[in-house]
Amino acid sequence: MNRKVMGAALAAIAAGATLPAYAGVITDTGLTLGSTDPAWSVGWSGLVTGTSSGFDANAVLVTSGVPSPPWQPNVPGVNNWIGVDSTATIAGASGDGTHRYQYAFTTTIDLATATNVTGAVGYDNFFMGAFIGGTVNQTTGVYTQGTEVVTPTSLLGAGNENKAGFCRDGDGFLGSSQFPNCTVNFAFNLPAGQYSLTFLIEGDGVTDAFFLNQQGVTLVPQPGPITTVPEPATLALFATGFLALGLSRRRRALGTDA
Repeated sequence: MNRKVMGAALAAIAAGATLPAYAGVITDTGLTLGSTDPAWSVGWSGLVTGTSSGFDANAVLVTSGVPSPPWQPNVPGVNNWIGVDSTATIAGASGDGTHRYQYAFTTTIDLATATNVTGAVGYDNFFMGAFIGGTVNQTTGVYTQGTEVVTPTSLLGAGNENKAGFCRDGDGFLGSSQFPNCTVNFAFNLPAGQYSLTFLIEGDGVTDAFFLNQQGVTLVPQPGPITTVPEPATLALFATGFLALGLSRRRRALGTDA
């Protein structure tokens, strides 16, 4: 085998070493025809005196109390807002637009390789960050933070941290003209593994809901070195090529190469 043939063989192997794509690693919220979402939990706790707390292993689909517009529209059975109940409102809460409650919306993701995780979220009222790991106390609803992977500033840009994640002029991050595309894109990198992923939201207790959408989003593995283990037939091909190359060099050294 000459160098040209060996080069062609290497090129063919390199061409076949493609990176896989991962779509839908994070389950869309409300991907169910039931009243609760088995892929997402929610814990909530009061930030001021006189507020309640709780935990739902399966977050409730919000089917009323979150009008559209300005919120991203629900698609029943495909993508839905989730909260503590069907109205996303805690009994006795005041809709004063303040930080009265904290909500931890949590799911699990499983990455086969290092991945640039992307998606889009909608929320009311305030985005406080996305975290890997951490724990939710199922009695008090309090979330102990893990490693932050999305900050309010990286999601919304400096100066927009107190904007709600929906389409409304004034207090919404997206203006009314953006409806019905009322979600905000995010992205972060993770190595291979299984993780708990929590989105932390704060609100006033009235229509405090969360929406994660991956419709049309493809999660692309991070670029990096590709390790390919050749098949036995390819290894034999390489061995033959290296042997031929070695014999050719020896003949040239002895002055016998034709």
